[in-house]
Amino acid sequence: MAWIKKENVAMFKGANWNTLIKRVPNCTPEKAKRIAVKNPEISFFFFCREFMVLETLGDKGIFNPGDAVFFSGEPWYGSAPQCDSYEKTGLSVAYVSIDKLQTTGCYTMADGSAAVDVVCIFAANINKKPFPPGAVALAPNTKVPEGYPYVVGSSDYASLTAADIQKLQNKGITVLLTLLNNHDATGWSEFPDVATATNFSEQLKEVVDRLGLDGIDIDDEYSAGIPIVSSLVTVTTIMKQLMPGNIISKALFDDYQYFKPEYQQQTLADNLTYGWEMSYWETPEERLPVYTTFGMATNTLVCGFWSGQPSPSPSGDVSWLKENNYEGVMVYAFQEQPNIDLLGELVNDWNGNGNWNKTPNCP
Repeated sequence: MAWIKKENVAMFKGANWNTLIKRVPNCTPEKAKRIAVKNPEISFFFFCREFMVLETLGDKGIFNPGDAVFFSGEPWYGSAPQCDSYEKTGLSVAYVSIDKLQTTGCYTMADGSAAVDVVCIFAANINKKPFPPGAVALAPNTKVPEGYPYVVGSSDYASLTAADIQKLQNKGITVLLTLLNNHDATGWSEFPDVATATNFSEQLKEVVDRLGLDGIDIDDEYSAGIPIVSSLVTVTTIMKQLMPGNIISKALFDDYQYFKPEYQQQTLADNLTYGWEMSYWETPEERLPVYTTFGMATNTLVCGFWSGQPSPSPSGDVSWLKENNYEGVMVYAFQEQPNIDLLGELVNDWNGNGNWNKTPNCP
């Protein structure tokens, strides 16, 4: 739901182009949406369908078909029959089980674009050996020292392919892999040193590169280990160095202490692209503002919803989120029909009725 399309316009040639962030050739509108979601500073872009020249910009004003041009701030449009512009409005995020992954691409906005913006595949795990029954290492080409944790998953995760991910990405959907702790003595908050965090980050990079994922989502629950308060900032700093430009998101819950430590002059807030808060039983105003005190911007914070603990007023929650410039909504367990219906309600509340439509011949 993240986009309002403005046809036949581009950034005006006489506007302040100091808000230009970057320009990407050989793009598509769907790829450009994913690029923009990876950077919360991007507020809009224009996409060239045809050759265009903006004379006042000199050589920088020559645009070819397939160029996507990204900006921060507010747009100032001029007529451009060769281009269309797309403005961010709000993200819709879905956690979904791997067996129902493709259902997230079955829903569209009124204009035919994807209604789900970000998919978190829930979930691969962090485990030491011996692995739980049925689990396999997902980064077999990365050597893991004895006693270090592995990125593991079931056979469904082992058989996941880049083509599976691309089916959704081709619709403009950003795809993340969630890593969840798994009831042993390791987890996101239990990396004991830089070497362990680095090796785990190298495993994540192998998985991201092999599958063409847009990033990694952190769910720091269900560890039997002893938390180390500096663990999360250490591992996310290293992840950001190894996978620059990819999303690092976190399911936010009962984690305030982890935002205080620094590693290499970075905090956890500096490293997170987004956070989706999952205290489903509370209102957004009780859940999100505290994270701004740790340094997270409102346009990086998303409010979580779940049919198992329903909000008494989803439409009121959406109104508050929009009025206070928060980034969007997240729904847990999208594989279950009540949660599909819930995200549909939230998307319609955010954008207006008629913006949640199931495509024909979709499961």
